[in-house]
Amino acid sequence: MIFAIVGTQRFPFNRMFELIDEAIEAGIIEEEVVAQSGYTEYQPRNFTVIPFLTQEEMNEYVERSRCIISHAGVGSITNCLERGKPVIVIPRRKEWGEHVDDHQLEISKVFQDNGYVAVAESQVELQKLIPCIEELSFQPYVRKQSDLISSIKNYVNSL
Repeated sequence: MIFAIVGTQRFPFNRMFELIDEAIEAGIIEEEVVAQSGYTEYQPRNFTVIPFLTQEEMNEYVERSRCIISHAGVGSITNCLERGKPVIVIPRRKEWGEHVDDHQLEISKVFQDNGYVAVAESQVELQKLIPCIEELSFQPYVRKQSDLISSIKNYVNSL
């Protein structure tokens, strides 16, 4: 199964679902796809959508999935990476009304530059990645401790 995640922002992400539908119709995706759709208005022809899930339900879908297709939300990406799942990120774009700015492009670039995810910004890129995502080599993701938490721990340990 492939699990797709668009998060809970009040912006639809129709383009991502259109890309997934097209990949299914092209025979690139032959397995079940389930998507957390949030406020996305697009009604897929070939896969199941569930608007909102609890964190526990999200984790269950992530665990059951072969790979994840996700928007570039940091929480969505790190949740999947911490569970050892290969992630294809499709960043939302301001120019298409998918978000207020292009910070998702920046986020996806950082994760990709660090070797954690693959990024697809087009149908061609997505269709190339899906069949081989499990063969790609990704860096293991380890959540870094924030500077604030480190400072607090250092202070407490110095007492």
